[in-house]
Amino acid sequence: MGEALKLRELAVRKVLIITLVLNVISATVKILAGHYFHFISLTSSGLESLFDGSANVLALVSIYFASQPPDDEHPFGHHKFETIGSLVIGGLLVFSAIQIGMETYNISKSGSLVRTFHWIPLVSILISMSISMFVAWYEKKKGNELNSNILLADANHTFGDFVISFAVLASILATAVGVVWLDVLVGGIVSVYLAYLAIKILKSNLPDLVDTSPSINKELFKKIEQIPEIVDIHNFRARGNLSYMQVDFHLHLEADLSLREAHKVGKKAEGMVKEALENQAHQIDVTVHIEPYDEDHKK
Repeated sequence: MGEALKLRELAVRKVLIITLVLNVISATVKILAGHYFHFISLTSSGLESLFDGSANVLALVSIYFASQPPDDEHPFGHHKFETIGSLVIGGLLVFSAIQIGMETYNISKSGSLVRTFHWIPLVSILISMSISMFVAWYEKKKGNELNSNILLADANHTFGDFVISFAVLASILATAVGVVWLDVLVGGIVSVYLAYLAIKILKSNLPDLVDTSPSINKELFKKIEQIPEIVDIHNFRARGNLSYMQVDFHLHLEADLSLREAHKVGKKAEGMVKEALENQAHQIDVTVHIEPYDEDHKK
């Protein structure tokens, strides 16, 4: 298990480093162009991309701790560090949304900046859109391959950057015909959209911290109970995330089975559970409790 965790950490880390470099490039281009040509929408988008870079650093730290093998103090592993990292990213998004919203409000209230159309802001947002589209596709692809909550959370966030960039693009083009109020409006939209993404990320990761059961197809229980030696399955419990899932359940078996036979039946049921849930988690830990079915159980 330790080697598998290490390989997964290296793969996720590689994705995060690549996206970190791309986010910093995107942020730098937008912030410089937005500040020089007084586009609040472009500057806000650049600050948001800079936040993406800091989120990548946070994700790298989270993945490092999450990939550590189980120890005496953490016998179930450190997988929830990845969930905690995703939640912190959501919290930072809230902070970023508030900061951009306040800056947009202050500039709209003063109305002192003059915005004029120029090809540099236009090219900068087109470069940024290309980077955001690639990063969102790349992180989602790798997030699904590696069953990584933190990559999927960042992929959704980065795709949001791409969508919101259309509004930034529109605000820049609008200045060519003398429409400058759209720039302030888009700055406000960026702030609201970041708040929406934060809520989405928090909502998708909080269930893991409170041990919410993942979705289990009830047909699985019927299939297990079709094994000849099994009378029924009960006390089925599951918890975890895309990285690691824990499952335990009780099996009533025919009372005259030998220990060796009972163990063989339990392993067969365990294999069926792992096969049924293999698309829901990178690692699945299954514990089976064997019980003889006798007169007391019938009562």
